[in-house]
Amino acid sequence: MAAAGPPRLEVVGGTLPPAGRAALLAGSFNPITRAHAALAAAGHRAGQERIVLAMAPVSLDKEGVERAHPVDRLDWVRAWARRLPWAVVAVSSHPLLVDMAEALARRTGGEVALLVGTDKAAQLVDPRYYQDPGRAIERLDRTASLLVAERAGYPATALPLRAEPLPTPGWTPARSSTEARAAAARGEPLDRLVPSVVAAAIRRTRAYDDDPAPYLARARQLDELLAVARSAGD
Repeated sequence: MAAAGPPRLEVVGGTLPPAGRAALLAGSFNPITRAHAALAAAGHRAGQERIVLAMAPVSLDKEGVERAHPVDRLDWVRAWARRLPWAVVAVSSHPLLVDMAEALARRTGGEVALLVGTDKAAQLVDPRYYQDPGRAIERLDRTASLLVAERAGYPATALPLRAEPLPTPGWTPARSSTEARAAAARGEPLDRLVPSVVAAAIRRTRAYDDDPAPYLARARQLDELLAVARSAGD
């Protein structure tokens, strides 16, 4: 998916019907948390037939985050989504939400709802992410509407896009991947912060241990496997 070309969205878990209401929840999922899960479930309750959790090879503002490896993060999202018939997991060739939304709209043939927190909603209209901000907002408004959930520390702001509030449980806004990584580094229990299947995987892989050496060895092995897979595909 990191190869050059137009924006693409490839489903790697679940099914995406050719027509129907689909919502996009994009993120680095480093790791996927119970707040991500609550946001996805809220989108489904709001009437979205499928919730697509999408990752890009590199996420905006997350380029310097070292652990966990994208392959592990994607595997954890798939492990969580596997038991939910409405959850779809995908990889995106491009990190911008407007590109992801258009790619998903081409797959479904309909308008896309973006599930975002108030932090991501503000990022959507930040001109530093676009070569042509006005054009990007036009594209986004034509393709998608927003379902916006509260995020701690980020007040809701007026947006030049179609947006509605998305109710989520009261504990959701304060939960974050940063908190989960810090708890894992301290060896603290994780089940309050991440789905249980993800907590088990974090403990097994030692992705966020205070000592990075064991996991970085695993990450190098994953990179080598990816290199072999790319060579086989060429």
